[in-house]
Formats: sequence, C-alpha cells, structure tokens
Amino acid sequence: GPPLTEAALLSEKCRRFGVLGAGLVQDSLLTLKLAEAQESTGPLAPAPAVPLGAERAGAEQERPQPRAPVKQSATIHGKTLSRDQILEILAETVRVQGIVQHEVSVLARKLAKEKGDKKKRRPLSFVEGHKKIQELGLPREPLEDHGLTEAAFQKLLLQYEEDEEVMASAQMLLHPAGKGDPDRAASITMDRIIEIHKFMVNEMQKVLQEFLDQPQETRRTFTGKACETTAELLVSIAVEQQLSVRCEDVEQAVIRYEEALQGHLDFTRYTEQLANMMQHLIGAAQPRAQKDEFVSILQQMGESTRKAKVFAKKLYEDYRSKACNISDAYRRFDEFSEEAAAAVRDGEELPDLSSVELQLCYDEYREDEDVRRAWEQSGVEANLMMQASVSPLLSGNSRASPSSPASDERKGRKLKSSEIVEMQELMVDEMKRSTEQTMLAFRDNPGRQPWKAEVTIQMVQALASAAVERRFGVSAEEMTAAGFQHAQTLKKNERFARASEKQQEILMMLARMCGQEA
Repeated sequence: GPPLTEAALLSEKCRRFGVLGAGLVQDSLLTLKLAEAQESTGPLAPAPAVPLGAERAGAEQERPQPRAPVKQSATIHGKTLSRDQILEILAETVRVQGIVQHEVSVLARKLAKEKGDKKKRRPLSFVEGHKKIQELGLPREPLEDHGLTEAAFQKLLLQYEEDEEVMASAQMLLHPAGKGDPDRAASITMDRIIEIHKFMVNEMQKVLQEFLDQPQETRRTFTGKACETTAELLVSIAVEQQLSVRCEDVEQAVIRYEEALQGHLDFTRYTEQLANMMQHLIGAAQPRAQKDEFVSILQQMGESTRKAKVFAKKLYEDYRSKACNISDAYRRFDEFSEEAAAAVRDGEELPDLSSVELQLCYDEYREDEDVRRAWEQSGVEANLMMQASVSPLLSGNSRASPSSPASDERKGRKLKSSEIVEMQELMVDEMKRSTEQTMLAFRDNPGRQPWKAEVTIQMVQALASAAVERRFGVSAEEMTAAGFQHAQTLKKNERFARASEKQQEILMMLARMCGQEA
C-alpha cells in the first residue's frame, strides 16, 4: 500500500505546528515520510507559485494544465474558497515562511557568534529571545487574512489530493527548498545526525521547562506562533554555538541517510519528542480549545469509544468463529473507521487535538465539574495510557500518567504483576497470529486494494485486546492502568520486556508491510 500522501503529511505537520510552523519547525521524521511519499508516487512537477499582485490572466497562462477533472472550489463549514484562492494562500504562505526562515537563521547565526565571542555570557532567556523575534517585524500569517482556522484549511486541502498543482504547492509548503550547503551537509555522518537530534531534545526540554516555569498570566501573553519561532531560534543558537553545525545542513543530511534512519529507534524517538515538546510549548501558551469546545470533543470521543468497543467485540467473535477471515475483518474495520471519520467531518467543527494537547487542555480546565465528568466518561485517559504503553517511542514527552480521581479507584479486581505479564504475552501471541494471517492475505491476493497501515495496526491490536478480555475478563484499559500501577516491578521483568519488545517489532513490521513507517 502507498505511504501517506503529501496532503496527509502536510495535514499531520500542520496539526502539530500550525500552517506557518509546518515550514519552519525541523521535523526530520516527516522529512523522511515525504521522501518516501515522493518515491512511491513519483515527484510532482513543481507548479509555479501564483505571483501575488500579478494579473490573474497572466498567472493562468503560465500554469501547467492540471489533470482533469479539476475541483474549482471547496467548502468547509459554510465557507467557500475557489481553487485559485487556495493556490494563492499556499503561495503566500510559502513566501512568508521563506522570509521567516531566513530572518530567524540569520539572527541565530549572529547571536551564536556574539555569544561565542563572550564565553561567560549567560544563554538568552525565552523572554529575551521572544523580544529579538518581535524586533524582526516578521510578516503576518496569510490564513489570518482569510479568516480561516488551521483545522479548516487542512480539511480544504485534503479535498484536493488528486489535484497535481495544488499538491505541488502543498509540497513546497511542507518541505521548502533546502537552504543548507551541500558540501557541509555531506560531512555530517549518520551518528552525528542522531547526536545532534539528541542534543536538540535536551535544548528543547530546557526551553519548554523555562516557559512552563512562567506564571500562567505571563504565558497567556504569548501566541502559539511566537512560541514556535522563539523556541526555533533558541535551539538553533545552541546547535550552532555548541555543535558548530547549521540546522538547515542537518535537514539535508537527513535525506542522504533516509533509508537507514527510517528504522532507527533513537532517531524516531528524538524527532517525536521534539514534535511533542513543541505541541506542549504552544499548548502551554494558548489552549488549542476553549472549555466548551473541549467538553464537546470529550463527548464526541466518548461516543466514538463506546461504538468502537461494541464493533470490536462483534468483529472478534466473528473472526474467532471463522465467520469472517482477516481480509473480511480488515474491510469491516476500514468501513467502520471511514464512517467514524465521516461523522466527525460532518459534525461540529472542533480542533483536532493530539494526546499532548488533550492532556494540556484537561490540566487547564480540570477544576470544572463538567470537564471532569466528560473526561472520565470519554475513556481518553485510558487511551493515553494505552498509547504510552503500546508505543512508548511515539509518546515522546507527553504525560500519560493518571490525572483524575477515577484513575486511582479503578473498578474491578486488583491485578498482580504476574497476571499482567501473562496478558502481555497472550496479546503478543494473538498479534503475531493475525499478522501472519495478514501476510498470507497479502501474498494470496496481490491485486487487492492496498491496506492502510493505521487501520491494519488498529485491527490487529483490537483483535488481540478482545482475545485477552475473553480469556482474563479484563479490558485493555484495565490492563494498561494496572501496568502503570506495577510499572517498577514490570520494568525489571524479563518476560514482560521481551513481550513488549516483540509487540513493537510486530507494529513496525505491519507498518512496513503496508508501505508506511509508523
């Protein structure tokens, strides 16, 4: 199956960093995914950006003819934008991000040199860095002028996945032309790339901690965009000054080692930690959702979780009794996922919150009784813990620890650590079994529609969780919660460590089988 498309990758990066941040924030993991997407689909012919202020007729003549049929406009929540307007927003955003990227790089170099000349001078504080950014007088983000939210723009863009010209413009936004020096980039080894990313994580942790130490009223005076750009400046200064390397050269070096880095666990962990910390920083400045929106999101998640449990239980019973095979199970799981996604799309426009942002919003509004009730009923806390336990390398710096009174008063019997080990081993055996069936389905049906990695992984995990629940009478959420309670004991248990490692291998293998690195 194909990896993520450029549109889906842009959407993923916009969700993490905002539309402007998608071009500014170094995210090497997404750089690799983009390279993989281009390799799979073939590079798109770059379309010339729409020159702002140019006569529309002249701009139209210069453009290559896109594939027919072309979608001339798109509507989201009552707001309609023409195809030309979307291309214009993309072109202007590329122009603005180019200016911002250049100005921040030049400033970082200048400040790194100044600090290098004065060895005893203390590092720039977050507030001082922000003041330096403000002094640059950077241009406004184009989306603001169109009254569009980032979530709405992402959804509009995904409607143009088949439009070659729009995707070429989106590609320029996702991965702007490299400004690094090829010779300098060639001297950066793979080990050095890992070392630099580890250093960036440490520096980003310092930046984040300093910001979190500020009083809430001070944090609220910063915009999310200002936080992104300030953090980028401070980390870039540290990288240049202490490692004598430029961030733009690192990004070029990453492409050289694309294949080797895709399977490198340390690289994956560091890039995900950087992404999560940037989300944490932005969320600590301005919550991604207002209180009413957050309650609506939790209610929506609770309803989805309830429906998903009923569906998964029925699917497992049918699969176990051989009323359906693995291919039928995948088809049903995919249809269910599509229906659930459509229900969200057609519903109220709500921010698409990551696990980090969900936790931050809860921390912000937890004193409110409606929020606490919606949080407990949504099942989101159990999902956050499951995400951290199933895929620790992807949970980065997000907190997935119990945070509501209900967490400490789990219903049901107390589980021993030895029982959790047995459950984990059964989970892995069941995942292995359904993965083998998936491999056979791939082999026996070469002409089938490609399977989506995300859906396949969720299906395999759901079938395994249902098997554990059937044998032990314990849900996946209860098992995960108990795992956190016995974390110190389990950490020293070799059987548990082996099973967890095997689980990771199966997840990575499924992702590779479906043509997409997790």
